[in-house]
Amino acid sequence: MQKLSFLLSIFTLLLLTGCNSPSLMGKDVKKTYFTGGQVATEFIMDDDTGQNGLLKKYGYNGNVTSTVTIHNGVKDGVETGFDEKGRVIWRYTYINGRQNGEQYAYYPNGDVMVSYHYVDGLKDGVAKAYNIDGTVNKQVTYKHGKIIH
Repeated sequence: MQKLSFLLSIFTLLLLTGCNSPSLMGKDVKKTYFTGGQVATEFIMDDDTGQNGLLKKYGYNGNVTSTVTIHNGVKDGVETGFDEKGRVIWRYTYINGRQNGEQYAYYPNGDVMVSYHYVDGLKDGVAKAYNIDGTVNKQVTYKHGKIIH
C-alpha cells in the first residue's frame, strides 16, 4: 500500500511540474493571452536564449493569424498571414529584422493580388497590382521607397 501511495505521489509531482513549463515537442513555449483568456501569441523557442524560434499570432477566435521565424530577437524569414479560414493572405520576407525580397498579398483563391520588392525595409523595384484574372492592373517602379516610374 505504501508503494502505491509513493508511486501516486511521484506521478502527481511529475504531472504538476510538467504543467508549469509548457513545451511543444521538448521546446519551451512562451504564451501571451487576450483579456478573455484566449491565447494571443505563442513563441516556440529553439534554444534557451528566448531569442530564437517560431512566433505564432492568434485572433480572438483562436485561429492562427500569422507565423514568422525569429532569430536573435528579430523577424528573419518569411512571415505569413492567414485569414479566418486559414488561407494565406500575405507573405513578407525579412532578413535580420528588415523587409527584404518579394512581398505578396493574395486573393482568397490564392492568386497574387499585389507584389512589391523590398531592400532594407524600403520598396525598391517593380510593384504590381493584379486583377482577379491574373492580368496586371497597375505597375510602378520604386527606388529607395519613392516612385520613380
